[in-house]
Amino acid sequence: MSSERRSASRTRVDLFANQYIDGVPHLADVLELSMTGALVRRVHSPDADRAGYAIELASEAGPPMWLCASSVWRHGDFEAIRFVETSALDKLRLANVLDEARRAA
Repeated sequence: MSSERRSASRTRVDLFANQYIDGVPHLADVLELSMTGALVRRVHSPDADRAGYAIELASEAGPPMWLCASSVWRHGDFEAIRFVETSALDKLRLANVLDEARRAA
């Protein structure tokens, strides 16, 4: 039996992001996004796990957004991440990105 651990529902999106691992940007495709995290497909990144890293999220809703992320799980190229210590401004910008994605769907 599988139990759902997410505290926020995800919205399907088509965004690119850079995961800055050890200071080096690695391309990722953001497939699903929520106020608390995302599901990403790692396009090019090292196999080394990190406790946390910066992620630069690009969207048409405004300039790139910088967030601190922590890995929840990884399976192959897919990774679920949780946003850590999100500021009030970042939460507002995430809400705008999610609203835009829902309108486009």
